[in-house]
This record gives sequence, C-alpha cells and structure tokens, in this order.
Amino acid sequence: MFRQHGYAWRDRQLGPAQTLEYFVRQVIEGNVACSRVRHLAGGAFTASAYAQARSRLPVAAVWDVARHATAQFSSVDAVRWRGHRTLLVDGTGFSMPDTPELQAAFGQPGKQKPGCGFPVAHLLVLFDAATGMVLEAYPGPLRTHDLKDLDHIHRHLQKGDILLGDEAFGSWGHIAALSGLEAHGIFPLHHCRPRVQGGNVDRIERWPKPPRRPAWMGQEEFDRLPEAITVRLIRRRIRRRGRPGKVTVTLVTTLMDWEKYPAEEIVNLAGTRWEAETNLRHLKITLRLDVLRCKTLAGVLRELAVVVLVYNLVRAVMLRAAGRQGTTPGRVSFADTLGWIRCAGADGELYDLIVNPQRKGRLEPRVIKRRNEKYARMTQPRMVLRKALETQGRAA
Repeated sequence: MFRQHGYAWRDRQLGPAQTLEYFVRQVIEGNVACSRVRHLAGGAFTASAYAQARSRLPVAAVWDVARHATAQFSSVDAVRWRGHRTLLVDGTGFSMPDTPELQAAFGQPGKQKPGCGFPVAHLLVLFDAATGMVLEAYPGPLRTHDLKDLDHIHRHLQKGDILLGDEAFGSWGHIAALSGLEAHGIFPLHHCRPRVQGGNVDRIERWPKPPRRPAWMGQEEFDRLPEAITVRLIRRRIRRRGRPGKVTVTLVTTLMDWEKYPAEEIVNLAGTRWEAETNLRHLKITLRLDVLRCKTLAGVLRELAVVVLVYNLVRAVMLRAAGRQGTTPGRVSFADTLGWIRCAGADGELYDLIVNPQRKGRLEPRVIKRRNEKYARMTQPRMVLRKALETQGRAA
C-alpha cells in the first residue's frame, strides 16, 4: 500500500510497516510522547529516529490503511432498522500545537489574541449507528459549516441509507441532495422553518426551492436540484435523556410511508443520534484526539488517521465481545475494551468485558466538582510575558 503511493525505503529497522505498528501502539497507550515509544520497543531506537520515520510516512497511505482496516472490521452483518442501514453525522473540533503552519491551515477562535491561543480544526465525522465505527473523519478550518464538507460524507451513502444528524442537516438543500442520492434523512426541524403549532402532528408537506442557494453549496449543484421537495413532518412530546419532564420535538424526514414507518418509531430512532456524542467523547477523551501533538499539517493528518484506526479497532473487539456475551456492541465498555487491547493485544484470547448497565432517564448536571489550577489566563504572547518578568527581576 505504501509502494502504491510512490514511497520507497531502505531496508531498515523502522520501515513503514514497523513505524505504523509503533504509531498504533503509541495511540493505544494514550497517545504518549515519542520518547515513551522507544521504551515500548525495548530501547531499539531513539525517539528522534522514530519521529523522523513517522514523518516519512505518506499521509495518503496512512489514511488508506485506516480505511482498509475499517472495511475489514465492519464487514460483519450489523442489525438494521426496518431493513435500512442507519448512520450518524456530527461535527466537533480538536486542538493542536501553536505553529504558523497549523494556524494558517485551521485558524483559532476569534476571541483569542495572536500568540495566546491554539489552532483548532473543525472535524466532520460519520458513524455507523449499529457498530459505532467511524466511516469518515474529515478535518477542515475552524470556521467551517457542518454542511460545507458534506461531499465527503455523501460518498459513503448507499441507496436506502438513513442519515441522522442535528438541525443543521435538516435544511432544504441537504434534504434535496439526500433525495437525489436515494438516501433518507431524519433531522430536527431547521430553525429557519416556521414553527409547528398544536399537539401531535404527522403530515406531508411540499417545500419549494429557496430563491437563493445556501453558502455551503455551489451554484451548479444548486441549479441541478428540483424545484420542490416532499417531506414528512412529525411533532411529538417525549421524555429526553438528561432532561426532566417532557420536551417537544419536531422532525423532518423523507420516510413517507405511514404504515411501514410509524411516527413513534421514527421519533425513537431520531433519539439515537445522541450516540454520536458518546462516540465523539471516546475519540476525544479516551483516545486523546482532543489535543493532538504533531506540529505540522501532515503530522496532524497522520495522527488523526491513526486515532481513527485505533478507535475502529476497539469497536471491532467490542463487536466480538458483544457476540460472545450476548449483548449489543454499544453496551460493551469502550474504556475496558481499550484496556484489554493494551494488555492482551488485538489477537489475544478474549474474555468477558465490562457491560455497562442500562441507565434510561438518568439525569446528570453538566458541572465539574474538581477546581482547575488558579493560574491567570494568557492574554499576551509568551515572549511579551517573559520580558515583563525580566523587567520585574531587574527592578527588584
């Protein structure tokens, strides 16, 4: 696979296969520093030699390995909803070291002064709802709308797939584009649409084409869309996880058959889109994607590919454990599975892993108890602050 990308190498200890293997182990161990990797190899090479070998890996080849492995992991027959494959799409962000190259590629939050913040990337992720695996993870600049990079998501869709996302994906343009792919969507009603009044609603509506194209879509693509689309609008009062009492949800979908797709089941399926938040937490917190370490654009893209590869490896073991223990993959503990891989390796003998209990209706406030360190926030570049300390030292 590396030769296909024109990568030639000498016969050395850290060839591409060996380097990628250590890269995977590095992420499995918690995305530890390169100096720690040499200890995983028994001191066979220096941290500098490993870092240089890692930087020689072609980015496209590393992503090809990750995608090929994902295809192998997800080849099992997953449970489908009424014969349809369901997918989850969501956007998030991750940070990285403050270097000029990464600042130029991704940018940083606008409220941070130059030299006082870190570059942040926007990441659009597509999950398989049944297995939890990442099918696509596309990074872009921080100020990127979730819909701008949808081409990278849509290329994974097959006829009859159902895509679940938040209200940003429920716009006219996106639903029309999905219909052209013969795929379906279930989304909360977009905030720009008129509010639905009254009690329970389940009706068919015809939405005309808006006069102006959305900013994320090209004019040529917009011109190819139909003059109107037909959608189904569903409004229900439900209990939502993490909130007391009932809330009103209004959904828009392209699943028109009332008998084949009852409204209550569509509402229940739409509620599973919150699993994307749990999956993103495992990527960002458990596998340390929240803050990447590499200082170059190519390095960040390699690191992201390996994190996705390890995440899907963990999901593959969770699938095995679920089949062995007679439960669903989502109930198997992600953290416990990662711990098993660290100790036994992916080819070790699998034993019973922790199965998380069902905790429907659990309420947890979004607050922290442990206080952060009481250091002041950086509001000036580090060089300016150093000079201020030197001035204070001379004055004393």
